[in-house]
Amino acid sequence: MSLGNYHNGADVPLIDEMSRKRKSADNYDRQLLTDYRTTRFQESISQSPYFFNAPFSGVIAQPAAWAFIYRFMSNKSYEYPEGKLKGDLLKKFYAISGQDGDFTYTPGHERIPDNWYIRNQLDAYSIPCLTLDTLSMSLQHLEFLSIGDKTGTTNSFVGLDPEKLTAGVFNAATLAEGNNALCYGLQLTVQELPDLLSGLFTDISGAQDKLGSVLNNATDSLGRPKLSSVNKDQFAQFPGYTKAYSGYDAPSSGLLGL
Repeated sequence: MSLGNYHNGADVPLIDEMSRKRKSADNYDRQLLTDYRTTRFQESISQSPYFFNAPFSGVIAQPAAWAFIYRFMSNKSYEYPEGKLKGDLLKKFYAISGQDGDFTYTPGHERIPDNWYIRNQLDAYSIPCLTLDTLSMSLQHLEFLSIGDKTGTTNSFVGLDPEKLTAGVFNAATLAEGNNALCYGLQLTVQELPDLLSGLFTDISGAQDKLGSVLNNATDSLGRPKLSSVNKDQFAQFPGYTKAYSGYDAPSSGLLGL
């Protein structure tokens, strides 16, 4: 979960870097994770020539992944009803042992720690809670809401104007209001489902109907402006979107980029 190349094992250097940031309080709370997310975001811009901050993965999935570390893994108690996530607790989830500067990852030993307590079920972490976390992180760092890509070189990130992308339904100012940011990401995902699914299925109609229904229901519950279309031409300049790089020419429809 956002700590590194986890499908090949935890990225120990990244965990060590984040561990040093929580040294004084020994608490991986939302603020610490937001600060570290900023570091990783800027590293993507400076190091990856094809970094694409996509509608779904950038605006919806990314804040959720960072918030979930603290919200789901922290140990809840009477003193800390929203949880406290100490370093030793986080290491057990990720099968990490050792101390700062000398961490070791042991594959297959990821586990739920002993004496670990979940959030009160009467105060479940819900979509409104995620919306508040997303808004808090985004107001501190508006670049998190910047859908865009590099143009094939490092430090060349170009963010799309949400007003041009959505034909005026959303703009930079309104994205910072209420739950507009979450609604924006969900509705862009609905509009881009054909591009996304065409890379996974020959016949996309069934998957598009099911996913579209779920996403539209979530959007309707937020009660925000409806987005009927997006200007896909805005994405054409981005190789991270079209996948047209390293000798590979993508289909003309491109991909959403998860």
